Amino acid sequence: KEDQLNGEAAYMIARSYADMQNYKQSIPFFQKAITLDPAKIYWIYELALIYYAIHEDKNALKLMLEAGEKGFKRDNEYLENLGVAYLNVGDLDKGVEILGEILKKKPSDLNILNMIAEAYYYKGRFQQAIDYWDQILVYDKANASALYMIGMSYQKKGEKGKGELLCDKAIQMDPS
Repeated sequence: KEDQLNGEAAYMIARSYADMQNYKQSIPFFQKAITLDPAKIYWIYELALIYYAIHEDKNALKLMLEAGEKGFKRDNEYLENLGVAYLNVGDLDKGVEILGEILKKKPSDLNILNMIAEAYYYKGRFQQAIDYWDQILVYDKANASALYMIGMSYQKKGEKGKGELLCDKAIQMDPS
């Protein structure tokens, strides 16, 4: 209250609310902090993550892009969040493209491979989903979940018999 132009104070209030998982209450304080000190790029990114956490995907994507344009480091964490944000707003191609940047550096990242496979699956692009789940099996031959989803994809493609056999094999591998 004593220094209404102190961006750090507004940021600390925002962080306190966020740390208590009161995300919606943190938003106006993040916004005020960013308005008072727009050079703090990390604050913009943090606000993007807050929107991401409450499933306001368009705002999350907008702020992630803004942070990136202002020089936020494009490390794997940023790229993963950005890629998922694109997927969440329905932009499959851009999301997969960005997640693919991570795979160039970490081709055996099972989490990223699975995210891409799931994205293709839910958009009805079953062969691409199969291709990514196959890559998971290259690195982890005992991954029953990937094998099961390959079977589901074949069934969705109309190859019911082949898909059912793969699903049954996956269930035998891991009945849970």
